[in-house]
Amino acid sequence: MMEESIPQEFLDYLRYLNEENYFEAHEVLEDLWHTDRIDFYKGLIQVAVAIFHLRNGNIKGSRYLFERAKFLLTPYLPHFRLVDVRKVIDYIEECLAIIPDVSEMERDEVERLGIPGIRIQLLEE
Repeated sequence: MMEESIPQEFLDYLRYLNEENYFEAHEVLEDLWHTDRIDFYKGLIQVAVAIFHLRNGNIKGSRYLFERAKFLLTPYLPHFRLVDVRKVIDYIEECLAIIPDVSEMERDEVERLGIPGIRIQLLEE
């Protein structure tokens, strides 16, 4: 069965990401990335860190990480390891279209942008 081959750290990343706990999401996936150094994981780590920075008002850092994540994830289109990579890149592009090109913002200003968190569910086999 395929499920057993999905690393626990990856499942934990998805759970934390979907709970909007972006710091923990990036931490658990970083552990996996240290053993399986593929750009797919690095890109997903950067998505979590980009949202973390966004929520904390570090707009310049957030935009940079979203751009890097898009670059790293693009070769894995349309699907990779049961993830709809197209959906992730669409989310990144939507965020980049909304986030102003400034260095930082107050948290309440960020909230007013209305950018939702991303939800990633594994695709059915």
